[in-house]
Amino acid sequence: MEVIAVESSQFKHQQVENGLRQLVSTLTVGARLPSERALALTYGCNFLTVRRALKPLVEDGSVVRKVGSGTFVARRVAPQSSQVVQERIGVLAWQERTGYAHRVLQGVALAAESEGIEIRSAWTRDFAAQGLDQARLLAEDGCGSIILPWFPHERAEEVRDFIGQCPLPVSLPLLIPGLERNCFEREDVFCGNLQACCKQLCEFFHALGRRQIAFLGPQLTGDPVLQRMLTAYTAFVSAHGLPQLCGLVRPGGQAMDQLAERWREHRGNLAVLSYDDEHALRFMTAMHKLGLSAPTDFQIVGHNDSDASAFSDPPLTTIRQDFDYIGLWLIKNARALARGSREQSAELPRLQLLVRTSCGGAGRIDETLRARLPGMELVAEETAEPTAA
Repeated sequence: MEVIAVESSQFKHQQVENGLRQLVSTLTVGARLPSERALALTYGCNFLTVRRALKPLVEDGSVVRKVGSGTFVARRVAPQSSQVVQERIGVLAWQERTGYAHRVLQGVALAAESEGIEIRSAWTRDFAAQGLDQARLLAEDGCGSIILPWFPHERAEEVRDFIGQCPLPVSLPLLIPGLERNCFEREDVFCGNLQACCKQLCEFFHALGRRQIAFLGPQLTGDPVLQRMLTAYTAFVSAHGLPQLCGLVRPGGQAMDQLAERWREHRGNLAVLSYDDEHALRFMTAMHKLGLSAPTDFQIVGHNDSDASAFSDPPLTTIRQDFDYIGLWLIKNARALARGSREQSAELPRLQLLVRTSCGGAGRIDETLRARLPGMELVAEETAEPTAA
């Protein structure tokens, strides 16, 4: 995680308070802040300094503490920073609240703080009338560009139309064909990252001796993430002479229950690579209904390190996204687009796999396994420390 650099003219807790106000200004009311420990790592201090920095926000009603749950945004506040703000960027966030979206927003807020950029936030339920209205307001507020931190993949065509009519250039969190310059990563990096991730997860299961590797995901058309993951999965199983087992399901419990019923015949010899944590957790629930559980009857890996993944039964092995990296490059490209150019990440970020109980790999991480996964950092849940150099 990137440590945010702060000026020395203020006391540390005041510097952290400014950063927290910048973060809160980008979040919706009710959004949960990162833990005090996570914030301490981000700001390069101890948790007592974070607690002291949070106190003024609690006292003025900006955030509220809930014992046993965390700290939550109570009201929107204007950011306060000792830095000289040179640029202003709008963030147009999708109204639906997801853990992934909040983490991207947090990454954007922290990157904006470190880059000396002021954020203006707006929320929308569509990228047609309401989205364009909000974009015009952001333009009137002095923003030079807009970041879309997250949106449902099925809205990609709507986003395409939005960008064509938007008064400001837009920085995107994923690749949409024809809008490659808007993505925070170069096309080869975005595609390479997805394919490398899927390939490395297949290799992980293969190294553990699994000879039946299945792919689980949503039944969507035009999803660039899904398409590239499927391409990498198909290439791997074909190259290794493994049977192809692909389950693309519609939303709702019935479709997942039906898939679990079909795949139960592979019990004891089934490793599942999931498109995201949501589908992995839904599949685990469906298998539990049949009296089957991971890792005994099947093994499974998710993607995105959602809050629920650590508390499922059993805890879900998952890919941890680098939200500091995503936030930083969304900011960098938004700033460049406002100037008529582009600045996109040109290097593949290092993958990090949180090895928990569900994959059957806990306790089996050794030098041989690390050698087979040179592009992936393995993090054992019990130590929370990297097991790869």
